Amino acid sequence: MTTLFLVSPMNRTTRDAIAKAGFYPTQAAFNFEDELRTRLGLTNRYDTARLSIGRSLAVPDIPTPLERDETRNTTSIRGENLFGKELDLWISAIVMDNGFQESVSTDDFRQAVEAHWARGAKLLSDSWEASDKNVEDFVTGLSMLLPAGATTFSPRNISINSARPQEIRIRVGSVSESLPSSEKVGYAINGSGVSPHIALMGKTRTGKTTTGMQIVGQMVDQVELPFLIIDPKGDFLDSSALFQRLGATPSNCTILEVGEQPIPLDFLPKAEFGNVNLTSEAMVLRDSIALACRASGDVQRDSLRVAIEQVLSRGHNRNLEAIRDAYELELVASGKNKDSIVSRLNEVTSLNCFSPNMSAEDFFRRSWVLSLNRIGSEELKRLIILLVLDALKSYLLRLEDAPLESGFRGLRHILVIDEARRILAEKKYQSLVDIIRQGASKGSVVMLLSQDPSDFEGQADDFTTQLGAVISFACAQTEKGLRKLQGAYGRKVQPQEFSDTTLPKGVAFCKLPGRHAERVRCWE
Repeated sequence: MTTLFLVSPMNRTTRDAIAKAGFYPTQAAFNFEDELRTRLGLTNRYDTARLSIGRSLAVPDIPTPLERDETRNTTSIRGENLFGKELDLWISAIVMDNGFQESVSTDDFRQAVEAHWARGAKLLSDSWEASDKNVEDFVTGLSMLLPAGATTFSPRNISINSARPQEIRIRVGSVSESLPSSEKVGYAINGSGVSPHIALMGKTRTGKTTTGMQIVGQMVDQVELPFLIIDPKGDFLDSSALFQRLGATPSNCTILEVGEQPIPLDFLPKAEFGNVNLTSEAMVLRDSIALACRASGDVQRDSLRVAIEQVLSRGHNRNLEAIRDAYELELVASGKNKDSIVSRLNEVTSLNCFSPNMSAEDFFRRSWVLSLNRIGSEELKRLIILLVLDALKSYLLRLEDAPLESGFRGLRHILVIDEARRILAEKKYQSLVDIIRQGASKGSVVMLLSQDPSDFEGQADDFTTQLGAVISFACAQTEKGLRKLQGAYGRKVQPQEFSDTTLPKGVAFCKLPGRHAERVRCWE
C-alpha cells in the first residue's frame, strides 16, 4: 500500500501537495519546543517538530484529532521543510500508522500530522518536567523508547552539548606556565564578559599551529563541539597529524582536499527569505566573488548581482554554474566580452570545488578540515574561503543567542583559519568581521593564525579589541602592525617584546583575559 502511495501518478500529485502544504503546531507545542531547542542546542523549528512527531509515532494508538477551537500558532512549516530529505519516509510512517488508503487527501494527512505533533510535544513536555529539565536525563529517557539494537540516542548523536553552558577552561599549550614565576596559566574561554576569540601569531616553525590545535583539542575534549579548520597549506591531510596535534580523535570529522573532493555545502540563500533579504544576500555573494576578481567594475558587479538574484529566485540549479551562465547572458545583453568574473567562476566550477548537497545547518554541525593545498591560484583560494565564511556568518547570525548560565556561555562552533592574512588583508570584506563581532553571543569561537602583527593592518582599529586572547611567538613586526595590537594588549607594545631574544622556542608573549600581558612557556 505504501509503495503504491509513493509511486502512482495520482499520489505523486498528493505527495507534492503535502510537500507544499503548511503544518501548524498548537500554541502549547510551539512554546515548549522553543524552550527545548534552546536547551538542546538545536536551531531549526523542524528539529523539535520531528522529535515531537516521532515521539507520538512510538505510541501504538492513533492520536485523537485536534478540536477546531484548539489554539494554534500562526506560523506554519511547509511539508518539504518539516520532513526534509526524508519526506517519503515520514509520509509512509504517517500513512501506515493511521491506516490511510491510497486516496488520502492532503487535509486528512495534515490533520494526522498535527495530531501527532501535539501529542508528541505533550509527551516530551511531560518527560522534560519529569527529568527536572536535565538534558542528559531527558535524552536517556528517550533512548529507552528505541527498539533493541537501534543506535543509542545520546547527547552526542544530536549535538546537544554544543550549546550546553558549562565552564570550559583552556591552557596555552601543553606547559602553560608564566615566566619567570612558573605560575600555571589558563582561563575560562566562555566566561561572562570574555571574548572567546583568539589570535595566534608567529613565524614559520615557532609552534603556533601546534599550540592552536592543542587549544582546540582542549575545547573538543570538554564538550562535543563541531569545528571548521581552513587549511591553505594541507598540513592536516594526514588525519594522524591532525589528531596528534589535537590530542584527541574528534567524532564526525571529515578532511577534504578541495580540488579533488567538493565541499558539500549549499551556501546559497533560500528563495523563501523574501525579496529584500534575497537582494541583500545576493549583494554579499556578489561582493565576495568580486573581491577575488581584481578588475571588476561597477557595471560588472551590478550585472553579477542581477544574475545571482535570477538564480536564487528560480529556486533550482542552485550552484555556481547557474550563476556563471546567467552572468554570461547579462554580459551578452549589454554587449560586453567575457571578463575576470567569468574566468574565476570557470575555475571554481571546473575544479568542482562545491557540491550543494548539505544545508548550512547540517554542514556546520559537523567537523571539517578544508585543505586548499591543491588550489594553485591565490585568487581562487581566497574565493573559496570567502564563500564558506559568508555561509557560516549567515548560519550563525540567524541563531538565537547561546544560553548563558552561572556566568558561562554555551558554545556551538569553532572556526580556525590558518594563514589568515588572506582574509585579514581584505579591508572591504565584512563576513569575518561580523562573525567576530556578533558571533560570540551565538556561541562561536574564532581562532586566527597568522605570521605577524602586520596581518591585522587591513582591519578597523577596533577589530583586535574583539579578541579575547592574543598569543604571539617570535615574529616580524611593523610599526602599523604593532599599533593595531595596542587595543588587544591593553597598552603600547614594543618590537623587542616579539623578538627571538625575548621569545625563545616554546615561549609566547600573551594577553589573556583577566591577566596583564606576559610571557608564557607554551611547550618545552
